[in-house]
Amino acid sequence: MKNRINNSIIVLVLIAASMFSTSCTNLSPEKTFELAALNSNLLSRFGSKDINFKLESEPQVYDETQKKMIPSSYYGYFKFEISNLETQYKRITEISEDDDNRELLKASKDLFGYAIAKEKEGYLPIAKMKDEKASPEQIEKAITDFDASTQNEIDSKFTKLMTVAKGYSEKHKINAKFGI
Repeated sequence: MKNRINNSIIVLVLIAASMFSTSCTNLSPEKTFELAALNSNLLSRFGSKDINFKLESEPQVYDETQKKMIPSSYYGYFKFEISNLETQYKRITEISEDDDNRELLKASKDLFGYAIAKEKEGYLPIAKMKDEKASPEQIEKAITDFDASTQNEIDSKFTKLMTVAKGYSEKHKINAKFGI
């Protein structure tokens, strides 16, 4: 009898743990939309707008031990910003995919993955140039070259995500405004 109760308790704990773990990744349509579509606003200034804004700002990163922002190099600042995008990308990849959200998640992962890769390839060398006191002309040329090599692709991926997100929001009656 005691063995049966212990086995029943173990089974109940396993069922509860299983339900909890799947509930963390099976999100509501609203939460899925928030993570996969609304977080793309982090990329709305991608390219020269974003780079110039960051280069005109005081470079800072968050220091976990001090629990505050502290001065940084531009390279460190840009790397910190990229790590924030990687965190958002990871959250998107952790969403359980199904027939309903597959296209939305694919478009979101495609956009974030591309942006992160290109920021590592382009933003970081530009930040290093700024830290090493390269001439404004050299920095501007690097930014112009970066835009020329990425802008069409990022615009295409962003438009694709917004198109899919609009359909997803309409299907689930999520109140959202789109600028596409």
